[in-house]
Amino acid sequence: MRGELATARFDRQAGAKIAAIALASFALPTGLVAAKESPGIIAGRAGSILGTHDQISRDRLAVRLLASAPVQKAMQDLEALYASDTTAALPDAKLTLKRATQATAMAQVVGVVNKDPDRPSAYWSVTSPHSWGKVKVPLAGLMLDNPDNIYRVIPVDGSSSYEIRGKVIGQRPAQETFILHEELSGGTKDQKVKTQEEEHGMVTLGTMPLASDGSFTITIDSSPVNGRPNHIQINPDVHDGYVIVRDTLNDWSRENPVQLSVRRTAGPPARLARTEDDLARKAAELIASAGKYWLAWGHKVFFTRPTNSYTHVVSRVSGWGYVKCGHYNLKDDEALVIKLDRRQAASLGFQLSDVWGQGQSLDYVHQTGSLNGSQARANLDGTYTYAISVADPGVANWLDPGGLHAGTFCTRWQNLPAGVTTDDALKSVEVVKLADLKRAFPEQADWITPAGRAAQIKERIASYRRRFVN
Repeated sequence: MRGELATARFDRQAGAKIAAIALASFALPTGLVAAKESPGIIAGRAGSILGTHDQISRDRLAVRLLASAPVQKAMQDLEALYASDTTAALPDAKLTLKRATQATAMAQVVGVVNKDPDRPSAYWSVTSPHSWGKVKVPLAGLMLDNPDNIYRVIPVDGSSSYEIRGKVIGQRPAQETFILHEELSGGTKDQKVKTQEEEHGMVTLGTMPLASDGSFTITIDSSPVNGRPNHIQINPDVHDGYVIVRDTLNDWSRENPVQLSVRRTAGPPARLARTEDDLARKAAELIASAGKYWLAWGHKVFFTRPTNSYTHVVSRVSGWGYVKCGHYNLKDDEALVIKLDRRQAASLGFQLSDVWGQGQSLDYVHQTGSLNGSQARANLDGTYTYAISVADPGVANWLDPGGLHAGTFCTRWQNLPAGVTTDDALKSVEVVKLADLKRAFPEQADWITPAGRAAQIKERIASYRRRFVN
């Protein structure tokens, strides 16, 4: 019965997303518009920090492309690929298979929408379901996305020059990075799987000079950095590069994303913009290549390695953080208990996902499928102890998998002091029976009532919504 109810729940969500596509043909909202929220869809405000005209225009185009024939066919093929893969045999994997397909497809569609370096924009491209007036946008997910991050992408060409203008509005993020990549993972057919993303340049908000009003400028071109803290050098032979901007919000209730705009300042004559038909065909190609790539990536870093443990460790090339990932497989009466040291990181985040790695098992807003250093409660010695379990164990630091018995997880340490690593950050990992859970937690651990859990979720939803309306 539990499986039937869960399947029905996911089918309803899929139906809501299909309905969202049909609604996207309405006119773009004007002025400061906020729609009435639908279940699972956050209503954004046009004119907010992230609700720019460029953002809403591109979101509207992305939803049209998602409904196109080439993209719909690519989604069907990807769903069939997932269904035939050994991952589909893992517990509860089929419950989120369709949703994972849709999230992967939307991620590639939004990537195509903002793949024009002659007309760049800082486009928020990996997001939870949201709306701008009548424009409803479904989930876009890559691999184990971090809900503490606001991911914006800027396309760049090494033969051109660019200027990014930004401004801190209110409380700044715990970390803000601008990182140059020269190749898209999964961007070509049969691309070799990389367990470490290459980075080719970076600037951070923390090391750049800010004007008295919080504004700043970043330049991007082929000239050397020469000590400039606000410049990124790009190879002139790279014509399909991109900059990922991460606004990392440790405190969702106070911190804001940085206001951004970008313009191309020099370069050869701009090429003609692609037609929607061209974009749809390209999106379909990327859905096929990226879907296959990330499926292989999951096998390589997770499912060929021991379960209920960390299996994958990444030190960010440019030195801005560390990631440790793993996968779990638990019975109804079990919990995976993990104890970590924060290592003085400005941002510590712990995120769950399903076995496909495509975003949260249900969503990462209305449940505690992630906990960062502001949301989780620390032990007296400064460490953090978490429990992953299907049933709510009553501990404050519960990572809720949304009823799934198997899935993946990542812990991220970002913005650490100079010279500090996460080599000894993992203190313990063990599977325990729920009946023995108190033994695995410190004596002073915080336990929570159902009313307390409801209050925790209510606060979470309200604080997450801020990024759509501020």
